[in-house]
Amino acid sequence: MAERCLILRRDESVPLSNKMNQEIASAINGALFHQKAPAYIRIMNTKRNAKGAITAITHPNATAEMALQYRDIIITEARMVDKGVMDVEENES
Repeated sequence: MAERCLILRRDESVPLSNKMNQEIASAINGALFHQKAPAYIRIMNTKRNAKGAITAITHPNATAEMALQYRDIIITEARMVDKGVMDVEENES
């Protein structure tokens, strides 16, 4: 599962969004669809940790590395929902 995990890093000085975590996944997935990314490169699940960082799990047929080919799209769409999102990276653990 670790190879499918992305971390969306936030600027902690920006207040947490009231939006639900799934809204971030929906925004990212919609943009990936419109950019004609392969159907298996999608976000399945998102949740926040205690520090506010967002973890996102990719579709079972995609790795985080595959999803990061669409890094700019992921960041842009996540920011539309949560202005504090600054970056996205693979989970190194």
